[in-house]
Amino acid sequence: MGKSKATKPTRDQKAIIMAARLIWQNWLVLSESDEELHIVSRGAGVSRTLKKPLRVGRPSQRHK
Repeated sequence: MGKSKATKPTRDQKAIIMAARLIWQNWLVLSESDEELHIVSRGAGVSRTLKKPLRVGRPSQRHK
């Protein structure tokens, strides 16, 4: 299923939340799958499900 309690978002999760035009400081992560991110509001307790885009985060580092 997923995590049983809400946690602070990671760097990549923050990028997904900001891409949805939300303020990441106001949200906690309930669970994450390959396709979706389930978040809950710190203040009101409202939950949302965000679809993950195909590519988010830092580009992969090239091998030398």
